[in-house]
Amino acid sequence: MRLGRVDVPGEHEARERTWAVVRAAFGEREPAPARPRRLLPAVALAVLAAAVAAAVTPPGRAVVDRVREALGVETAEQALFSLPAGGRLLVVSDSGAWLVSRDGSRRRLGDYRVAACSPFGRFVAAARERELAALEPDGEVRWTLARNGITDVAWGGTATDTRIAYLAGGTLRVVAGDGTGDHALGPADGFRWLPGARHRLAVIAGRRTTVVDADTGAVVAREPLLAPRSSHIRQAGGTSRIVVGRDVRFEGSGTFRDATPSPDGRWLAFVWPEVDQLVFVTASGRRELEATANLTNQFDAVDTPHLADWCPAAE
Repeated sequence: MRLGRVDVPGEHEARERTWAVVRAAFGEREPAPARPRRLLPAVALAVLAAAVAAAVTPPGRAVVDRVREALGVETAEQALFSLPAGGRLLVVSDSGAWLVSRDGSRRRLGDYRVAACSPFGRFVAAARERELAALEPDGEVRWTLARNGITDVAWGGTATDTRIAYLAGGTLRVVAGDGTGDHALGPADGFRWLPGARHRLAVIAGRRTTVVDADTGAVVAREPLLAPRSSHIRQAGGTSRIVVGRDVRFEGSGTFRDATPSPDGRWLAFVWPEVDQLVFVTASGRRELEATANLTNQFDAVDTPHLADWCPAAE
């Protein structure tokens, strides 16, 4: 362990030379054409070069840090000390579901792989492979329902009359907020709750979107194919952008994921996997930016965690 603190002759000069080469190579790269499934060839090569250097020399470790800083938000905090707006973040990692309060305190809710908040932040719907559960914010289980292959969940409705929609084995199902009345609506690839007092879902199946009554399954309307939930994200030529209307709020190299608005709509949060950061940017007006690094370590994960929801403060 002490060898890592020994000053090697010429180490500083080597570190500076190595970083200069990597920085120059990265800066001179030509923009790659849009390729849907391989967005980051130049970025991947730069990071790979830095990783090889890290494996063989102490100066290489510094190169890794500086490349990550160049690609990510340089002012990112090393931990998630606080949220820029009210409510709580719901984060899902390979260690389970976590709820983060505004002051940065974190609580692990359990070994769940998908999760969503109730409309007014009072409860959390969470699922593992064979179980759907309704939880208190402290992780206490209110009820459970045995179902196989749950891949998505969302909670909608009013303050006094809610429904949980979820995908299980490719079938869209709905259950009341108190765990009663579970029923199937039919095959689906995705879904979205529509605003309003009536329990209506936009259901995506193949190239068709239909609006259905969540209680009866009756088709209310047919619509063009909906965009995915993270509709604030655009990608082109290895660059991602957070766009609200026609206003580009943030852009960078790599893939932005899980764009989620704050309960008051003033901020957007998103995950930047390539640099292991969670980034917050204002949705309108003067641009403000906050970020936290080391996202994977903070949530005891191997893979980059997902931002599942930004829950309103419980009423």
